[in-house]
Amino acid sequence: MKENEYKEYNALTKRLLAEGYTADRHPDHVRVDVSTWEKKTLDNFYGGFTYERWWIYEQTFKTPCGLQCKGLQCHSNMSYMGIEWTFENDMATIHCPYEKKECTLKHEYLQDHGVLRYDCEVHMTDEEYCYEGSVEHILKLHDEEIRRQEVSFELQKKGRVCREHTRFNRDTLEWEMNYDPYYCGLRRCAGLCPVLGHELDKKRGNVFYDVKITYLRCDLNGTLFEGQMDTQIIKGKKLFDHPVSMDIAKICARLCQDRIRDKMRNHYFTELFFSEYHGRHFSFEILNVRAEQRESRDLMQDLEDIRNGIQIVHASDMEKQNSENKRERRRQLRESAVKRLEKKLIEHGYESLEEFSADRRHADKWLGRERIAELEEMRLKKEKEKKEQPVQLSLFDMEAS
Repeated sequence: MKENEYKEYNALTKRLLAEGYTADRHPDHVRVDVSTWEKKTLDNFYGGFTYERWWIYEQTFKTPCGLQCKGLQCHSNMSYMGIEWTFENDMATIHCPYEKKECTLKHEYLQDHGVLRYDCEVHMTDEEYCYEGSVEHILKLHDEEIRRQEVSFELQKKGRVCREHTRFNRDTLEWEMNYDPYYCGLRRCAGLCPVLGHELDKKRGNVFYDVKITYLRCDLNGTLFEGQMDTQIIKGKKLFDHPVSMDIAKICARLCQDRIRDKMRNHYFTELFFSEYHGRHFSFEILNVRAEQRESRDLMQDLEDIRNGIQIVHASDMEKQNSENKRERRRQLRESAVKRLEKKLIEHGYESLEEFSADRRHADKWLGRERIAELEEMRLKKEKEKKEQPVQLSLFDMEAS
């Protein structure tokens, strides 16, 4: 593409080329970004010239309804419906300071769009900027009003408001609080809780629950036991991965049972899918949700469940077994890596390892000087035996000599 061809150039580039500017000669407030091949050309990703940000941010723009704003308030990095909404195309956008979702003045492509419903386009203007009545001024007044409403909201709630659970609803233009103790547990809240109105209990615990699952034994298909249904109860599962205040645990045990069901529904997503669409019956039930400092076990109840044909598994035992399995796998992998490294040292020697290589670091860390010296002796002995090994001459070699 030649510089005098306007195809796919942005509006700024088309205007400057028409005025006689080139990639090497242009105004100071624009630049030419280097292309992939580090060649200064207008055939680049940005469509030619781009504004210097220090310059464009200080320019005055105007919304379709007549509000002024500085370029710093605008967005210039969107491609939508075949339009590049950028400064260079004089199609930058701004978030409506009035929070209007419906406005007939803005571009038709920005009408009734979920993500862009509060956005409208702005255009550069030669008018002198006036702060009074500008977007910046409206935003400042709007922010002050939000702060006043926040204070009023806290007074209405008599101070029983936590900032982590409150938000300003931009649709209703009101403050609202949705208290969810689960997030308090995730954030490990401690100290004074403004919602509860007292210091949180320093004793730590968790929310424990049991999961009863009933499933079809598909592995018995084709046998006399085809169609057998088994029941298993996994006891002592935890809602949180870490201890939380017992106050939070008690509230979560009472209010967050739907969240526990959602968590299990996601965990057993595959089994539930095959149960619904492929006839592989699977169901689960949440039982015995409680807040405790540590897991408690009811041995008599476990024995009763086992007598009723229910398989009992404790989550803590499963976690311990998984940890042991992981440690065993790591140990086996470590042994394999050490054997491979020792074999390499016997065949090629320690000095063959590059100075900063992973093998040399591992040799120093895993083997130590004494073991490396032993392997070096083994290598030298092996080489000596190989040299001293008698050479068997063939009949052809004897005749040739």
